[in-house]
Amino acid sequence: MKTNVCITLLLLLLSPLALAISVTTAQGEIVGSGQNGAYSFKGIPYAAPPVGQLRWLPPQAVAANKSPLQASQFGPMCLQVARADRPASGMSEDCLTLNVWTTDVGASPRPVMVWIHGGGFRGGSGNVPGEVFAQKGAVVVSINYRLGPLGFLAHPSLAELPSNMAVLDMIQSLKWVQTNIHAFGGDPGNVTIFGVSAGGMAVDLLMTNDLADGLFHRAIAQSGYATWALPRSDKAPTPAPRNTYMEEAEDAESMARELVARVSNKPQTREMLYQLDGRQLVEALRGFQVPIVDGRSVQEEPGIRFVRGRQHPVPLITGGNSYEGSVMVWSGISNEDYRRALGSDVEEARKLYADDKRDIWLQRMWGDNRYLVSARVLGDSMRHTTAPAWLYYIDFLSEANKGLEPGTTHGTDGYLIFTGHLAPDEATRSVSNRLQQYWFNFASGGNPNGAGLVNWPRYKRSTDKWLVISDSDRAEAGVIQKKLDFIESRYRNRINN
Repeated sequence: MKTNVCITLLLLLLSPLALAISVTTAQGEIVGSGQNGAYSFKGIPYAAPPVGQLRWLPPQAVAANKSPLQASQFGPMCLQVARADRPASGMSEDCLTLNVWTTDVGASPRPVMVWIHGGGFRGGSGNVPGEVFAQKGAVVVSINYRLGPLGFLAHPSLAELPSNMAVLDMIQSLKWVQTNIHAFGGDPGNVTIFGVSAGGMAVDLLMTNDLADGLFHRAIAQSGYATWALPRSDKAPTPAPRNTYMEEAEDAESMARELVARVSNKPQTREMLYQLDGRQLVEALRGFQVPIVDGRSVQEEPGIRFVRGRQHPVPLITGGNSYEGSVMVWSGISNEDYRRALGSDVEEARKLYADDKRDIWLQRMWGDNRYLVSARVLGDSMRHTTAPAWLYYIDFLSEANKGLEPGTTHGTDGYLIFTGHLAPDEATRSVSNRLQQYWFNFASGGNPNGAGLVNWPRYKRSTDKWLVISDSDRAEAGVIQKKLDFIESRYRNRINN
């Protein structure tokens, strides 16, 4: 069915501040509501429920609505480990939904910003205050995608299937945007994808995925880790890069068998896999979930694709924070593991991080290795295309955190872009407002610069200028340069070995 816009404003009886609004999309009529200065449409299915025999299959087409879809509540979160703010009652394998925020479905087409959540590819959801950027003039979309081993698995009994269902979910959601977003006032020819941590890595994966060609036009990878070593399936291209320990890359099929064995000791047939309890499966995962190089749904490590000039030629913002290593404890990698990874380079590394005491230096370097060297490699590799890149480095502590943290912790930028403007201290509100404006400017016109902001130069390796975001912003050359030079040399050795 050809998409067309049908606007119907109905005053809701229960609240004089809320308006119901209806749009007609290719899958039928969708009814949203007005709140917090924007209209929201929540819990919209963009693919068929990936349950039963559709578990581990690529996302399938969603059926058309037989009646108007009441889109006033977020859909269920994808299965993950439950916690106080993410109760098990709010989770389901049937979770492939997205959310849209807009201020005017009838206006001239506006830039679209698609948020991909983080959470180590094992947690999180699209439940964010998307009205923040909608109020600035964007149409905002957030998505859910399959998590943990339900989203990433390379089991021998599923050998004919792709290994990264979650990445295919993301691609399917972007196809939905291309087909339907103009009904919400968005411009399908001006789509920006953005995300933090695993969401930033998702951006890196999409930037280098042939299947995502033409589905987005700008990208913001916040604390992505495109240069991190990934496990490989037996379908991955060869020769393979080394892993973090300069050994053979992890075998994805072996990892899958070990994971399933934690849930059941039955023979691991295809039928057995489909009978497994999904919740037990995601809870059996240790550490972060990692994408898998299978040559199909992920053609190669994204950093390698960038270095080879195989990324999509779209403008890119990427960067990270001054203490990304705060998340190391959750990664499944210990200080001892990372010391082993450094091997004979450990003494040279310690000298570079002499300002950090005790084992904080290992965590700091781990964060720089996982996130910041990725930003510099990607920024430099954009020279293979006609598209520009901008690099940022956040080194900001609120008054409440000064003296408590050795730098800006992992994920802080996610807080700043969505809720930091509501913080009690003026400094945090100011940083948040500036960051939001840079991001919106970039989504609008492909350049983050604008009135009232410090000029952010395009990245060139010859000048190595980053935007340092702190109490006040500045363009600075050579941000932690010696540390990144050392780490990058190890990365180049890993992928060229």
